[in-house]
Amino acid sequence: MKTYSLKKNEVDITIETLEGKTEVLCLREMSAAKRDQYLDRLTKRIKIGPDGSSQGVAKFDGLQADLISSCLHRGETLVSVAEVQAWPAAVVAGIFKDAQEMNKLGQEHAEALEKNE
Repeated sequence: MKTYSLKKNEVDITIETLEGKTEVLCLREMSAAKRDQYLDRLTKRIKIGPDGSSQGVAKFDGLQADLISSCLHRGETLVSVAEVQAWPAAVVAGIFKDAQEMNKLGQEHAEALEKNE
């Protein structure tokens, strides 16, 4: 028998600010509805070929920040896309990977990005 918990997963993430101070933010699992809304936004980024098949990602701008800003909290407030976009790429890539895993999104992202190779 399997048991599932309705308690959302979360993990604290420490960010070092430009001033050298640290800030603790919380990466929280999205609800199924929020995850589906994110996937709908992701789908709008997919290039569709003349035959109707997906041809990869048409627009990368903000792709990682969109996911992060959907589940990274400062207190009870979500961190904005604009703020995430200003962070170093390595920071964004690391948090993006954590957010993908937490929200079980790796497969959808991998398939979309694979089409671009």
